[in-house]
Amino acid sequence: MLGIINLVRRTVEGSIISFVVIAVVAIFGLSATVNALLAEVTVASMAFLVVIAVVLADLIGRFIAILSLTFPDLIPDVGEGERKRASLIQRLRPGQTMALLSGAYAARLVLFLVIFALMGVSYALAPAPAQQTLFGDLGVLEAVETFLREGIAGSVGYFLFFLGPRDLQAITGLIVAEPLAPSTVNGDIFLVGIRLYGLAFALSVLRTLATPIIYLRARRRAANLPTAAEPSPAA
Repeated sequence: MLGIINLVRRTVEGSIISFVVIAVVAIFGLSATVNALLAEVTVASMAFLVVIAVVLADLIGRFIAILSLTFPDLIPDVGEGERKRASLIQRLRPGQTMALLSGAYAARLVLFLVIFALMGVSYALAPAPAQQTLFGDLGVLEAVETFLREGIAGSVGYFLFFLGPRDLQAITGLIVAEPLAPSTVNGDIFLVGIRLYGLAFALSVLRTLATPIIYLRARRRAANLPTAAEPSPAA
């Protein structure tokens, strides 16, 4: 329950920042893409703008989560939520816990795919002037497939950056034969966002594959925490 609350809190925080950023960009006319979307207010243009906001909010929420893990409290507070979760992990059978974790991680992967699909569909239906500020005209299936491939190739590029441009191009070329060619700076920024989201997707895949390791670490940590029935002694 605590994990869900934290996820919702990070999502809300990311959404607020996301809409503030887009509002500032729109007010000061800093993005030709946003200007083109707002110049012709239709369901399609607003849908694409909302999808951009959702992706930006998710990335911001993940950045906030990384900051909270990078700069934790020197003396973490073990609250009632952590004790209940430790008690639950200790009481559930390994198969039950693995099933819960696998289901949760699989749901996240599906959500990533849904967002990539929404991004491609909304882009294909967006006004032509907005498309021209990014990558030009793309069909629905072409946009969905291209964005997903670019996201995966981008994540591979982040993981294997040490190989160098030549060897890296040979690997990513197997995923994306013809990389997207941004028309403007807005396209470059959008492409970076796609690749960062692809990196988050790849990390989610790795987390899913590492479910057994995550379970073993969680069980070991749970064994070291007092359960709800055994509150920690006062200092």
